[in-house]
Amino acid sequence: MNKNQYFRDRIKKFYDNNQRDFFWRREKLSPFQVLITELFLKKTRAETVDQRIEPFVKRYNTAGKLCKEQRGRILRKISPLGLGNQRTTALKKIAGFVHENFEGRIPNRLPEIEGIPHVGLYIANATFCFGFNKRVPILDVNSSRIISRFFDIDARKDLRDNKALQLKAGELLPRKSFKEYNWGLLDLGALVCKTRPLCGKCPLRKGCGYCSRYHHGKEAL
Repeated sequence: MNKNQYFRDRIKKFYDNNQRDFFWRREKLSPFQVLITELFLKKTRAETVDQRIEPFVKRYNTAGKLCKEQRGRILRKISPLGLGNQRTTALKKIAGFVHENFEGRIPNRLPEIEGIPHVGLYIANATFCFGFNKRVPILDVNSSRIISRFFDIDARKDLRDNKALQLKAGELLPRKSFKEYNWGLLDLGALVCKTRPLCGKCPLRKGCGYCSRYHHGKEAL
């Protein structure tokens, strides 16, 4: 088995055995609802978002509904998640842009999704994958850390400019069950391959040079 296949198989097996249970994974959401959920997941722990996001995305399940809602009412509903003013501004701009430019629907082309205000590379790819069931890699801080450590790729560059990391992420993506694979990467990064990694619990440890160096004390955290 080559290293890429070993990596894919271990991530998928980890997801099968350790998957986190979140509202947005259990229920079928529209691309708009997925995008809004991903906006909340940015800079907030998934467990915290899971406690409050369901009633919000069910109430504001279209760009039109969010456009019509008063800013103050949105702010009151999302303030417990933090970044209330910032997120309220982002939500209103996103909803307005989608309503005016795409007739209220998230477009099904990746460059157009990325062009929506406050939507960067990660949110666009997550929306395309989880909202449209399209095969694209999901690269955030956590998944990038796993791939860069395992394959010894320099991760100091900005993700948008790190072509080596982007190419490897695309190369690793399985043809089938890519959503589960992407969730597995996100879960492994959140639970095991943290900034201070739990290498002894990592399913990738036997093939990971970083784990080997870490356990032998040859590389400082």
